[in-house]
Amino acid sequence: MEHDKVTSMFTNTLNDNTKSSLRDAYKKSESAIWKSIEKKFESSRSNRSEVNVSKLDNITKEGDIVIVPGKVLGSGIINHKIILSCFSISVAAMKKIIDCGGEVITINELVEQYPDGKGVRIIG
Repeated sequence: MEHDKVTSMFTNTLNDNTKSSLRDAYKKSESAIWKSIEKKFESSRSNRSEVNVSKLDNITKEGDIVIVPGKVLGSGIINHKIILSCFSISVAAMKKIIDCGGEVITINELVEQYPDGKGVRIIG
């Protein structure tokens, strides 16, 4: 039981930091993308999308910067590099993204690297 309590506290702290980062990015840049992602982040998990890497392969191109407001799953293949940020990702999906030369970054890293949100696509 103690382990669950510590995990929950850690997760809540990460969630609070992510929400704060998205809120700050919106206030600084007034870019609607960050407000939209913050709202999706606050919604219940059952309403979050699940996207397979095959879908990412079909609707992205080399070098796209993508955020998935949900979970990325490992079904299918991806044949080009993307920069991906998401709420959650399976080990298989992460391996496939990295193996094709792509990058998986946290939401906080995405906000730091693209504070105005320009070029960032929401998928899911």
